[in-house]
Amino acid sequence: MKNFLKICAALIIGVLVISCEKDEDQAVLGEGTNPVLMTSVTTLVLDKTHENDEAIKFDWVNPKFNIQVAFSDALEFAKAGTNFESAKSVDVVSKDLSTSYTMSSFNKIMLEGGFAANVANNVEVRLRSKVGNITMYSEVISLTVTPYLTEFPSFYIVGDASAVGWNASSAQLLSKKDNFSTIYTYLENGKYFRFLGQQDWNPINYSLDTAGMNDSYKYFKTWSSNLVASPSENIQFTGATGMYKITINADPAQKTINVTPSPINNWNPANLYLVGTINGWNAGAAIPMTNLGNGKFEHTISLPAGSQFKFLGQLSWGDLDWGNMDGDGNTGYIAPKGSNGNIVFDGTGGSYKISADMKAGVYKIQPL
Repeated sequence: MKNFLKICAALIIGVLVISCEKDEDQAVLGEGTNPVLMTSVTTLVLDKTHENDEAIKFDWVNPKFNIQVAFSDALEFAKAGTNFESAKSVDVVSKDLSTSYTMSSFNKIMLEGGFAANVANNVEVRLRSKVGNITMYSEVISLTVTPYLTEFPSFYIVGDASAVGWNASSAQLLSKKDNFSTIYTYLENGKYFRFLGQQDWNPINYSLDTAGMNDSYKYFKTWSSNLVASPSENIQFTGATGMYKITINADPAQKTINVTPSPINNWNPANLYLVGTINGWNAGAAIPMTNLGNGKFEHTISLPAGSQFKFLGQLSWGDLDWGNMDGDGNTGYIAPKGSNGNIVFDGTGGSYKISADMKAGVYKIQPL
């Protein structure tokens, strides 16, 4: 009982000390004045063709207290009427009392803040000043800003959880269409991967935007439950080993990655066959490919111009059916039954080697 009373007394004293410290900060500093923010423009149409030109300039006056103090300042941008929930915060150097943004840099802030491209957005901005335990805000300024759409990044998967391992020069590029990058590929339970912006370790890496991650690698704001951050660089895959569809939404306001099971969880069929205009679409007489092992197959064939074909894992129109991702075409990416189209040969007639890497989720048609 005595120990319990001692613990309670200690807790009460601790709370009183903290409260006194906060009150003492305020008493020493005084009430202070709120910061003041000013802007060079209130209506802005960002222009990619002049991306290095100055777009907007902010000037401010820091709060004034009884004594000289050091501030930590930031500009906060939010959609009008949201009371600055989920605001985009941008640190500024408080002593400079001014900062300018080019068309390109301010466009990046707007897109990352969730503001739509190519439309006029009602934006509210304020200056946040912190000193000790005290946070103060300027009056809100209303802006009308029209951002432009930027080119979306490319993503190359690499890691021991993937089909390519840790060899950066073999990192597998995902198929990119507008802001979405997609691939059906192999992932291994308990192992690690991340994305590169090129087939090299530098300069760009992409991982989860979470505490402990290398700051320059932070990218994905949300992710599926089978992905776990592995600071300070990687993503751990916690799902069952097999084939998955990876979908990345690179919209700056989204930056999501979702990993979902593929309808066909077979990356290494015993046999792979070609069926199409090259054999009258006769599945029972589909053309066998050479099995190179580890999900890789190839076949050399004469392809007339305009040929179309698909891959089968059996001599019938069964479940093991793969074709071109995103419908009829020649993207070089494989998709399973129900999500594919015909592979359309768009070259001239001649002898070609058709190769498929089922584990990586890609195919090639190469002239000989």
